[in-house]
Formats: sequence, C-alpha cells, structure tokens
Amino acid sequence: MRRKIPVTLTAEEIGKIIAQPNKRVPTGLRNKAILSFIWDSGARVSDVINLKPGDLNIGKREATIKGGKGGVDRTIAFSDYTAGLLKKYKEARPKGEYFFCTLKRKKLDRVYLYSMIRRYAKRIGIKKKIGLHTLRHSFAMSFYKNSGHDLISLQKLLGHKSLRTTEIYCYMDSTDIKKASDKYYKKRDSKDSDILKRIKDLEKQIQDLKADIR
Repeated sequence: MRRKIPVTLTAEEIGKIIAQPNKRVPTGLRNKAILSFIWDSGARVSDVINLKPGDLNIGKREATIKGGKGGVDRTIAFSDYTAGLLKKYKEARPKGEYFFCTLKRKKLDRVYLYSMIRRYAKRIGIKKKIGLHTLRHSFAMSFYKNSGHDLISLQKLLGHKSLRTTEIYCYMDSTDIKKASDKYYKKRDSKDSDILKRIKDLEKQIQDLKADIR
C-alpha cells in the first residue's frame, strides 16, 4: 500500500504562524503556547487536548504524555521560549481539569484547533492544506535532519510503536540523496575528464604518426 507523504512547513512559515495569536488576551496566549509546544515537541493534537497541569514541569522544560496513542507513555521536551509562554499562560489560565482549556474551563475541541491554525496560515498567505498535525510532521523532519538522522530517538519522541511508522521521514528527506548524487557525479566527472584527456593525447599521437609517415 502506497504511503501518503505528509505536508510540512519551513521553520520560517511556522514562525510566522506562531506570531499570529495576540498574547495580550487569554485565548491568544493559549493558542500561541499550543502552536509553539507542538512545534517544539512533536506532540499529537490528542496529547495537547488531554494534557493536565500535573503533566508539565515547566522548570525542567518537560511534559509527560500519559496514555498516548497506542497506550505509549513518553516524555517530551520544549524550548525556553515555549517554557516562557507556558508559564505566562499557567498564571492566566482558567483553573480547569486540563491545562489547555476554554475560558469556561472546558476541554478544547479538536475541530476548533484545526480551524485555528488554518485561520492563522491563511492570514499569512500559506495555501497548503494544513492542520496542527502539520507542525508535528515539521518537527519530525527538522529533528531527523538535525540529529544526524537519529530515527530511534525520533520514534521515541513521537510515540510510535513501530519504527516503520517513523521511517516515512527517511523517504521525505532528500538530503542524503543530494549528497550521494553530488559525490557520484563529481567522481564520475573526474573520471570522464581523465578519459577525455587520454583520448585527446591518443588523437595527438595518431596525428603525429600520420605526419611522420607522410
């Protein structure tokens, strides 16, 4: 069965999206923190929706994801920037059961979150069909490229049960193919250059011999 290649965004595009929410209002601060949290950690939308205050250790910049997809528990990390957003949101958030919640302390709705990121993306001119999961895929590609292609660590961070699921990012990354191609053609061009030189030398020798015969 052919696997569909996920859509990803560049770091610049993601930065512009994260810049959209107005952090001066509670919902804007919450949305900015969610976007930055997913981009930093590769968390699933379900991880974000079900995250509880006790699952976060902002000081250590860690979050514990309990009972994730497939029942896999894992620890994920985030940046100082995201920690700052989470700290500000923690101070302003309604005291609901879930860390990221509505103003009425209710659990966030998945449909709202998807429409939220699409609204921000449209505002800055991104025409790709994206969702919050696009940030997860973008994190995965960034981590894979910048970690020396550490697929095992990426599998653990993403909470994949099977490494085969994580391998999709190998196919998406053309960096190795480009390097290998450049190396091959550089080596081949060098050989071709030597062969051409030898041919020209032989042609000259033949011309000299012909001249001697005359």
